[in-house]
Formats: sequence, structure tokens, C-alpha cells
Amino acid sequence: MNKLSTIENQYKQSQQAWKAKIKAKPTKAKRFWSWVWYLIAFPFIWIWFNFRDWHTMLIFVIVMAVVSIEVWLPYLLGVITWGSDFSKWCLSIGSACWVFWLMPATPFIPLCIVLTIGIKAVFNKMKGRK
Repeated sequence: MNKLSTIENQYKQSQQAWKAKIKAKPTKAKRFWSWVWYLIAFPFIWIWFNFRDWHTMLIFVIVMAVVSIEVWLPYLLGVITWGSDFSKWCLSIGSACWVFWLMPATPFIPLCIVLTIGIKAVFNKMKGRK
């Protein structure tokens, strides 16, 4: 068994154990809030188990670069056209976008995580893995 399948098996076993623990809760309210917590924590646990794989880390870095293009592209254009009014405009637009993505409660990291999960699922389906 290779390292990747070992990590996948550990992940599946931990998820199944967590779901079984939630289903064993005595009341509907406790089960409901346990499911809410499970759905909130799921992406972070997925990251913890899957970023040990360098393929997933590479997909995540590429997704972050593509999603954050509205920040780094104006900076790049501003540096290329340094000294002009267009440069000042590009740097200000890039800074405004950067400040927006750095504010709390922006969907940048969750969006990158969801896109990474989706792309990895497509790659796994294309390779025939389940």
C-alpha cells in the first residue's frame, strides 16, 4: 500500500468514526449541532489530511494564484509601467482588492479550498480512483 492510499484510508476511517459518533447522540438537537460542527470543520480536516500529498498542495497553490489574479495582475502592470498615471491607477486598484481579500469574513480561503476539493475530485475520477 502506498503512502497516498494509507492517508486516504486514515481519513475515511476518521470520518466514518466521527459520523458514527454523531449518529449515536441521544437527542435530535445534539445531533443537529454536531452535524453543523462537522460541516464547518470538514474543509479544515480535509486540508489537514490531504495537504500531506504534494499534488493537492500544488493544486491549492495554483487555485490561489488564479483566484487572486485581481490582486497580483494590477501590481504587475503597475511595476511594468512604473512612473506613469496608469501605474498609479493599477497600484491603487491592486491595493483595494488586496485590502478587500484581507478583511475578515471574506470568502477567499474557503473558495480556494472548495475549488481545490472539486479539482482533486475531478482528477481522482479521471484517474479512476474513488
